[in-house]
Amino acid sequence: SEGLETPTRYLAALEAVQLELEAVEEEAARAFRRLRARFCLRRRPHLQRRNRLIQHIPGFWVTAFLNHPQLSAMISDRDEDALSYMTSLQVEEFGQSRPGCRIRFFFSVNPYFQNDVVAKEFVRGPSGHLVSHSTPIRWWQGQDPRSRPHKGPPAPRSFFAWFGDHSFPAGDRVAEIIKEELWPNPLQFYLLGEGAEGPPDR
Repeated sequence: SEGLETPTRYLAALEAVQLELEAVEEEAARAFRRLRARFCLRRRPHLQRRNRLIQHIPGFWVTAFLNHPQLSAMISDRDEDALSYMTSLQVEEFGQSRPGCRIRFFFSVNPYFQNDVVAKEFVRGPSGHLVSHSTPIRWWQGQDPRSRPHKGPPAPRSFFAWFGDHSFPAGDRVAEIIKEELWPNPLQFYLLGEGAEGPPDR
């Protein structure tokens, strides 16, 4: 009857409009990715210059990490000493065809591990879900903060345990903090120890 056909016609029209909206949204997403890629290219020389300047400030990165209220809660005394050998931090966002990012920590020679670079990477897996991978840390004998004597007390907290934690990549709060708060402006956290105002609330 005409009464039943009318909702069907509206549903068909609604489905057509929804498909048009999805096409527009996909076009906007492609345009955004192109714009973001151009932005990344423009800021690269500034990031390189920033990195060169930081190289001349002793303890810059460990200070910035310790002054971040959430990151500092994860850092033990041993972590702090290990992070004092950190010389650079890099956050690299992948291209349009490969959504994700890589966070790399660079270290000078130190008594804790052999790596000069430790990285954690986030990419979309075949299923479409976010997965993470990390560099195995080659600890010098007896220096792994996660290890504990047999039947001894639990291992103390360690920031470095984050590299091996792949349980919930999509909700990795540490990666989010580094990428969205620390990396864009590490200077604001470095200066907190000198009496500067804290970063704006998020």
